[in-house]
Amino acid sequence: METINKIPSRIIEIETSIKLLEYLKRKNVIDDGMYNFCINKLMNKLTLEKSKINDDYINNTNNYKILT
Repeated sequence: METINKIPSRIIEIETSIKLLEYLKRKNVIDDGMYNFCINKLMNKLTLEKSKINDDYINNTNNYKILT
């Protein structure tokens, strides 16, 4: 049986936000100070979400709802 890696939607949302900030910085839409502030906030949220992951968290289907 193959194993499937499950990634909660909240983590995907945070990683997408980080990618968006990287794009905005590359296009010079935001300055370094704002970029660093936002990235630090998102990295803290990402660390918190990753620390929550355990078997109960992985098996809860509410953590995998697509956010639109």
